[in-house]
Amino acid sequence: MAKRDFLNSFMTDQGLNLPHLNDTCKRSSDFLVTETLKDLPPVTFLQTVSQNLRHVVQILKEPVFEAMNIYLQGIDNNVCCMLQKLPPAPTACPAPGSKRTLSPTPTVGSFSWKLERCKVIQSYQRFMEAVGKVLETWGPSPGQRNRNRRSLLNVLLGQRRKVRAG
Repeated sequence: MAKRDFLNSFMTDQGLNLPHLNDTCKRSSDFLVTETLKDLPPVTFLQTVSQNLRHVVQILKEPVFEAMNIYLQGIDNNVCCMLQKLPPAPTACPAPGSKRTLSPTPTVGSFSWKLERCKVIQSYQRFMEAVGKVLETWGPSPGQRNRNRRSLLNVLLGQRRKVRAG
């Protein structure tokens, strides 16, 4: 399965699936890019990923985003587990930071609310693409077997391994 595309799903569900709105959603980016992420040490990188995931969950708190938030919380849980496994000592996941908030808060379901959420989802997806590119450069950790099958990269990109019957 390919990566999860929450943006197209949201835009279709909200009636925003128009070419000129696609461009509007792509204008905003509050997240770090590959060039910045690749220079971070592993602990800082994973903490940054966790903070950004938690930030997105905080912004997209309405019931319409429940499935996306469960997905993001699962990824964050995996990132936190990786942080605890990194040497030299276990590192806790960071608490969600207070980043830019959407202001003024538009009425839920209004056109401006939909566009703001569209921009957040688009920025999140671009950020996760950058995360994936950085993770592709990481070598396997000591003792980790079957990296391609069980890697965080596969989890982040929403890929699932096929289960053999038998």
